[in-house]
Amino acid sequence: DVDGFVPVSRYYAEVMMQRLGLDERRVHVVYGGIDLAGYEPAKKAPPVPTIGYLARMCPVKGLHLLVDAFVRLKSSDRFWNAKLHVIGAVTRADEPYVAQQRQKLQAAGVACDAEFFVNVDLQQKQDLLKSLSVLSVPATYGEAFGLYLIEALACGVPFVQPRHGAFGEL
Repeated sequence: DVDGFVPVSRYYAEVMMQRLGLDERRVHVVYGGIDLAGYEPAKKAPPVPTIGYLARMCPVKGLHLLVDAFVRLKSSDRFWNAKLHVIGAVTRADEPYVAQQRQKLQAAGVACDAEFFVNVDLQQKQDLLKSLSVLSVPATYGEAFGLYLIEALACGVPFVQPRHGAFGEL
């Protein structure tokens, strides 16, 4: 009884066609978008290199990978002054994982250069995006779309992502 299926990326279309045995003629990709109100590039670049993360703070979104990369980056002469802004939702189940990431930053001596912004509203998210030099959410699975990347681009923030899922399309 279904005339068509509307996935948010070509990647996800292929996943669902395989899983459900769908005929390609019934699948029509329509990429997601956002209301651009409030999304605009920052007036000037951040005073220091600032790496951002914008997603739920959980293992499958790869926050631990970004924290590890940040710790390595901070040991570089070139990025000694880099900052990390971790923005996103935290559920009760995520709290131990987030505490581990904070402890990792503390043990490496870089916790003072990392800030966590939990469960922010739209205005806060837009302002924080404008404070970034680059965004990375190194998801460990094939993400269907990654709306946070569209939000970053709308603020003029480039992103660095794994080469899987829908990220290549974006």
